[in-house]
Amino acid sequence: MFSSFKHTFSQTKYVAYREACGLHVIDEVKRFRALVCVLFCSICVSLVFAFDLFSDEFQTRFHLSDGDLSTISTVGVVFCYFVIPYGVLYDHMGPLPLLVIAGMMGFIGCLGLGLIFDGKIKGNTATISVFYAFMNTCSGLFDAASIVTLVQLFPRNRGPVIGLAKVMTGLGSSVISSINRGFFSDNISGFIYFIMVLTMVVSLMAMLLIALPPYFMNWWRARNRTEEQIAALTALKGIYAKKFIPLRRIAYGYVIVVCLVIFFATTAPILAYTKVSSGGKAVIGAITVLLCMSFWIMALPIPCLGGVSEPAEQQSSIFDDGEGSKANVPTSAEPLETSSKPLSTSSVRNDDEARKESLTGMEADIEDGPQDPRYGGTIWETLKRPDIWLILIAFVCQGVLGTIITYNGSTIYVARTGRPRTAELGSLYTALLGVGSAVGRISMGLFEAYVQHQDPENRKVLVTFALPVAPIIATIAGILILVLPGDALLLPYILVYFEEGVFNGVRALIFPCIFAGHHGILYNMSFFTNVIGVICFNRFLFGLTVDKEREKMGHTVEQGCTSHACVQTPIIVVTCTAAFAVVLATVVHVRYARFVAQCRKALKTTS
Repeated sequence: MFSSFKHTFSQTKYVAYREACGLHVIDEVKRFRALVCVLFCSICVSLVFAFDLFSDEFQTRFHLSDGDLSTISTVGVVFCYFVIPYGVLYDHMGPLPLLVIAGMMGFIGCLGLGLIFDGKIKGNTATISVFYAFMNTCSGLFDAASIVTLVQLFPRNRGPVIGLAKVMTGLGSSVISSINRGFFSDNISGFIYFIMVLTMVVSLMAMLLIALPPYFMNWWRARNRTEEQIAALTALKGIYAKKFIPLRRIAYGYVIVVCLVIFFATTAPILAYTKVSSGGKAVIGAITVLLCMSFWIMALPIPCLGGVSEPAEQQSSIFDDGEGSKANVPTSAEPLETSSKPLSTSSVRNDDEARKESLTGMEADIEDGPQDPRYGGTIWETLKRPDIWLILIAFVCQGVLGTIITYNGSTIYVARTGRPRTAELGSLYTALLGVGSAVGRISMGLFEAYVQHQDPENRKVLVTFALPVAPIIATIAGILILVLPGDALLLPYILVYFEEGVFNGVRALIFPCIFAGHHGILYNMSFFTNVIGVICFNRFLFGLTVDKEREKMGHTVEQGCTSHACVQTPIIVVTCTAAFAVVLATVVHVRYARFVAQCRKALKTTS
């Protein structure tokens, strides 16, 4: 039962142990243990959305204006999404240092916010911003360390796996909201201290369970290994690229997710529009915790779920393609000693090298298997391609509406209705944020799985087809916010939440799908687009516009800005940027479709 814990910190010894036991070199139980840990990391990523749960209390107690709240959220989100330096650290040393820093940041940030609310530290815009920045840095690092690792661990089924992880990022806000209402409804500081303990426990657990697969070589792993050891481990890449995950295990995870979605969709309106006793709220919170903890069943060595002690003989079968050919991969149970020769993958390498040589002019990366041709080259060559910049600019343009709605939903509601939003309605919006985002992320994961299961030689739908979907939804939602009455804002809000789910699913999958390498840096670069959006659009465009209109009306901070004009200009601007993102995303799709067509044509010519 505990064999997968052997040699936890030595990939070479662990692979040797598996082969000596006659087992498949890929331990599915160990992979799923990492996946479940990533699911809890994803819940911690959602802490960036938790500010709306206690922002009203902070605003009232410390007399903060809407502009002050916008400043706090802007500073926090900037630190959450500015993870490019950590991406460089990840590429050199893997996820471990990021997880260590995440635990430290979460502890400092939550402790500081709790002490501020308890009156132990003076509360003002500056101090709240500093500690909120620490907490948000923790959230960003959990995402940066876990998602890219998951892409490398499950290259053959990354769509459903990443979709499952990302859906928990979306549902995480609902999980946190449910726990808050159930156990900390009248204890804000206690809730913040609970978040502190949660981040510490998850970070410690992640340090032990989340690791890159053996074939992934970085500076830290390669520094004390011989060339033979490195070659033996990197030769496992082909096995990972074609190894399917146990269907029943991943299906169980999706069953739990569906239960969570139904549960939150049912309980959110009940809590918002009916009077529920404290005992009833506690029951809802307890069920939430129980459902989340049930994910660990997916990581237990239960034979009926599949993937338990798979024999090495099955290694050859996972290389069967549609034409019945097999790659030359060893299936013996001989141990991989430190002095052993590299695993024999000469035929795979020769095929790949021949293909790459025929496509060097296109800088294409071709692999055996279902993966479409991808853009190759060094990181600098990748950054010279217009495609990466078109994607990043599109991310800036399409993401700003979701940012404004997520962090200023209450302000927009006041401006459109002329009355403050109740705490129950705020909890409803937070819960629906999780549900809508979860559905969007699941949709993207299943779409990627559909793309991968098409015939690689005659694939009609490419993964880039999903790029324009999120900005189209954002454009429609922006128009509805402008034209619908204030009491009907829930509909466009749900659209925005769904759009954010699709957007985050695209962000996690698009780079490994169309670029051959440097996924950590590219993924973390994409989060810098959120920094630009938060500073330029959330703080300056939205925050300053609302404060200016409120002062023009002669209202106090407590009264808020109760005119449609307070939010009209920012919403019009971000709706237009979303429409522009549709154009940019379409250009990326057309360029990639042409690239794939050229690669397929070249392959047919050389075959």
